[in-house]
Amino acid sequence: MSGYWLLIPEYLLLAGALVSLFGDLLPGGERSSAILGALAAFAAAAFAGFIGTAEPLFGGMLVFDPVSVFARVSLAALTSVYLLWSGGRGTGSERSHEATALVLLSAVGGMLMCGARDMVALFIAIELSTMPAYVLMGYRRDDDRGLEGTLKYFLLSMTTSLIMLYGFSFLFGITGVTGYAEMDLTGAGVLGVLATVFVFVGLLAKLSAAPFHYWAPDAYAGAPTSSVAFVSTVPKIAGTVAMIRLVEALSPGATQLPLLLSIVAVASMVLGNLAAYPQLDLRRLMAYSGIAHIGYVILAMATNTNTGLAAAVFYMVAYALPSMAVVMIAAEEGSAVEQLSGLVDRRPWTAWALVVFLLSLVGIPPMAGFFGKLYLFTAAFGAGYRALVVLAVLMSVVSAGYYLRIMREAFFGERVSTPAVERSIPATIALVLLVVATLGMGIAASPLLGYLGVSF
Repeated sequence: MSGYWLLIPEYLLLAGALVSLFGDLLPGGERSSAILGALAAFAAAAFAGFIGTAEPLFGGMLVFDPVSVFARVSLAALTSVYLLWSGGRGTGSERSHEATALVLLSAVGGMLMCGARDMVALFIAIELSTMPAYVLMGYRRDDDRGLEGTLKYFLLSMTTSLIMLYGFSFLFGITGVTGYAEMDLTGAGVLGVLATVFVFVGLLAKLSAAPFHYWAPDAYAGAPTSSVAFVSTVPKIAGTVAMIRLVEALSPGATQLPLLLSIVAVASMVLGNLAAYPQLDLRRLMAYSGIAHIGYVILAMATNTNTGLAAAVFYMVAYALPSMAVVMIAAEEGSAVEQLSGLVDRRPWTAWALVVFLLSLVGIPPMAGFFGKLYLFTAAFGAGYRALVVLAVLMSVVSAGYYLRIMREAFFGERVSTPAVERSIPATIALVLLVVATLGMGIAASPLLGYLGVSF
C-alpha cells in the first residue's frame, strides 16, 4: 500500500471528528457522538496495524517504521477506549459532542507526529495535536480555577512552540534542509548548541518535563477530570516519538545533547516523585507522577541507542494505560484521594482494577510497567548511565509510597458518602480493556519489543 492510502487511519479520525460536530442531531444525542468516535478510532487503530510499515510518504516527510506503527496503533486504540468510557459515562453536558470532535482532532495530530521526519510536518502536527487540548482543558467556561490553569498551559505551550520554531530556523540555516535524514550539526559550534536547546525546550514543555513542568499540576487540578484523562496521556505518546526522532537526527553532531537530557531526566525524576508525596488531589498527584515518568523515558533517550529509544516508546505506552485509568476512576469517584475511601465496598471490581493500575505504575510484575522499566533501565545501564539508573530505581521505590497511599484509602479508608456512580456497560468495558492491556503488554513485552527492534 502506498501514497495517500497510507493515511487511512487519519482519514477515519478526521471523518469521526466531522460527524461528531453534529452529534446533537444524531439518534441518541451526545452519547452517540462519543460511541461513533470510539468506533472511528478503533477502525483507525486496526487500519494502522494492517498497513504496517511502508515506504516514506511525501518525499520522506512521513515515515512508517515499526516504532511509528506501534505508536500510531497505541494512540488510536487509547483514544477509542477513552471515547468509549466518555460515551458510557453520560455526563449530561450539552457540549460533549464538541469534546469528542476535539479529542479526535488531537489524535489526528498525534498520529501524524508519530510518523513525522521533517521539521515542517512535525510543527504542523504538533499544533494540530495541542490546540484542541487547550480547549479540552478549559472546557468549563464558568470555572475560574480551570481557566487559570488552562491559561498557564496555553501561554507556556505557545511560548515554547515559538522557541522551538526559532530553533528549527537555526537548524534550517545551519543545514539548509528541513528533513531529518540530511541534517548534520557537526562543526556547527555555538549556533548548533542553541538550535538544539531551543528545539528540545519546546518538546520538553509539552511533555511536562522539569523544569518546564509547572503548568501541569495547576492545569490538571482545574480542568475537567475527564479531559485530564486524555490530555495527560495520549498526546505524550506522540510527543515521545517526535522527541526520539529528533534525538536520532541531531545526536551525531550535537555532542552536548546526552548531558542536556540527563540533567532533565534527573530533575524530572526527583522533583516529580518528591512533589507527588504531599498531594491530596489525585489530579495534581498524577501530574507530578507524569513528570517523574517522563524523567524515566528521557533517561532512555539520553542513551541514543536503538534499544533505549524503542524502550522509551514502549514505556510511554505502558505508562499511559494505567495513568488514564486512574484518572478515569477519579472522574467517577472524585478527585480528592480521600474520596476513594471505601471504594472496595462500593465498587469492588473497580478497587481491584485500581490495584492493577497502581502496581503497574510502581513497576511490579507481571504488569506492563515492570517490563517497561526493566528494559528501559537495562538500556541505560548498558550505555554507561549507571549512577542515573540507581537514582531511577530509588525514585521508583519512593513512588510506591504515594501509590500505596491511594490503595490504602480504597481498601482501608473510612467509608465516605459519595454521589452514586452511574453504571454503564461502555464505561465498564473501557476499564476492563485497560486492565487487559496493562497485563497483556507485560505478558507480551518480549515480542512487542522484538518488533520494535530490541534484543537483549
